[in-house]
Amino acid sequence: MLLTTTVNYADFYLTPSKLHIATLCLGYLSVATFLFIITPLFWLPIALLLCEFLLDEWLQSAAYAYQLQGSVRISSQGDVYYHHQHGKLVYLRPLTRWLIVLRVQGLDHQWLLVWRDSCPDASYRTLKMFTYLHFSPH
Repeated sequence: MLLTTTVNYADFYLTPSKLHIATLCLGYLSVATFLFIITPLFWLPIALLLCEFLLDEWLQSAAYAYQLQGSVRISSQGDVYYHHQHGKLVYLRPLTRWLIVLRVQGLDHQWLLVWRDSCPDASYRTLKMFTYLHFSPH
């Protein structure tokens, strides 16, 4: 029988990201501005209604960004412990140098967004290294 050990590869506390909120604000503001630029004057009430829906979507996205905080622990086997729940890592990918996306099966939040400023620099580098070691094609 082989003995295996599970090592906590990343253990950090996730906080709300200022980059995430700024990106949301910039994106939704750009769409609203574009909507007003291309809309003729007689379609303006419909554009205002669409902007109201856009504002509601932005508020939900910002609320989700603030819900993504708490203790995260990732083992070398791909087990994720978040908010006292256990899940299995399905997908892990760095989208940009500022953002890593995790898809975890078995958690309330299936998608975890780890921004560069939402955890300590050492933890972010460790998570990025974990990404390259375990999920890159060999």
